[in-house]
Amino acid sequence: MLEKTTPSAQNLTQNAAKDPLEKPIFIADSLDSLDESLAQEGHGLLALLLVGALAGAAVGLVGGGFHWMLIHGGNAFASLMADWRQNGLFGMPGWIGAIVIAAVSVGLARWLIRFAPTAAGSGVQHVEAVMHGEVPPAPLKVLPIKFIGGLLSMIPGMALGREGPTIQMAAVIGTQCGKLFGLSRDDKFLLYTAVAGSGLSVAFNAPLAGAAFVIEEVARRVTLRRALVTLVAVATAIAVYRAYFGNVVDFKVGDFLPSDMPTMILYAFFGCWMGAVGVLYNRSVLLGLNLFNNIAPRMAPEFKAACIGGLVGALGYYEPLWVGGGELQAQTILLGQLSIATLVVLGLVRWSLGPLSYSAGTPGGIFAPLLLMGATIGALFATGVNFIVPIDYAVNTTAFALVGMAALFTSVVRAPLTGVLLIVEMSGNVSLIPPLLIGSVASALVATLMGGQPIYDSLRARMYIKTKP
Repeated sequence: MLEKTTPSAQNLTQNAAKDPLEKPIFIADSLDSLDESLAQEGHGLLALLLVGALAGAAVGLVGGGFHWMLIHGGNAFASLMADWRQNGLFGMPGWIGAIVIAAVSVGLARWLIRFAPTAAGSGVQHVEAVMHGEVPPAPLKVLPIKFIGGLLSMIPGMALGREGPTIQMAAVIGTQCGKLFGLSRDDKFLLYTAVAGSGLSVAFNAPLAGAAFVIEEVARRVTLRRALVTLVAVATAIAVYRAYFGNVVDFKVGDFLPSDMPTMILYAFFGCWMGAVGVLYNRSVLLGLNLFNNIAPRMAPEFKAACIGGLVGALGYYEPLWVGGGELQAQTILLGQLSIATLVVLGLVRWSLGPLSYSAGTPGGIFAPLLLMGATIGALFATGVNFIVPIDYAVNTTAFALVGMAALFTSVVRAPLTGVLLIVEMSGNVSLIPPLLIGSVASALVATLMGGQPIYDSLRARMYIKTKP
């Protein structure tokens, strides 16, 4: 059973001090210690914004470099697999090499976590725990471990997203910049969470979604000081990212005609359905983590992670469509290039592969795999509707795939504004905003009424369960 309560800040400070790997930089005794009243808003604000801008620029370079290496590393790995499928490997079947490389790579990524346990998984839950004053900010060593470990785990095809590592790396950059320039404890604390939003902005080229994520999901409150430093960090991060790595939207779609009232009602019904799906998906993620810990508990986690990596390597060798973060597959779905049978198989495989990949504990997020699942379910839903209704009342499959992305994200993370902005910016399309809003609100409503916990709240609770790193 997951623990429902979290330890006090005093106990966490004492425990962290006993662990040489987790010495706290500083820790908030309580949220009350961060007085962000109007009387305090202007104190040191200019210095804070300048440091936030510098931190954002660094995030643009680091996060952009991480994204660039993932793309080119993944393409190189895919080309290597294609060559081995055609020509074999020194007279042996190519799948042997695929399994070995993926297993070793993922095992190494999991081994790196021993040097900084807070670098495991997405990292967003740790950023939120820092915001709640429950743990100290992650140390500097998390940055290279998250960077290298993310490359090792995602290039071979683990169903993980780049956004989680980029968010945590951005948070570390924020607090380290605060230390470098001698800012106050409260401002360093503020930078850790505020600059994290620039990580999401860079990961998906979505500045507004990054800013919304800090306020809606991480901080869950708005102050002028927090909003300003978040916006400055996001602006400089995205400017640097676009200057060096380009400004291309992830999903290329056309414009959509305004929806009539029956279609809007259908979007609401679909959103309700996705709310229930999101609750089930969260439970699948937690089940995967529990199984990883409980199966062969004496076995080294690196070996178990390597076994998962080997499985992913074999899947990717025979069917590249099934593995990876999911952006390329989602674009294929949006273009309507997959058959119904392929969509069904893809959905079933990814429903299992996403939680399985995350359970390994290697650096990697859940956002990108969620978007693919949402697109798959949305396309299948719209296809089913079109089989039932007359052709004159057919719905747009691409539109439902995009709404499915936002609705599933909202159900799982419980951040509807971030979900809507994320899809709008990733697709470069504003004409679908009303359906995105309706689907996301309906999804959040049903997930809340079902008693489902937001995924990062559940993952944050697991941080206090003693398990081997």
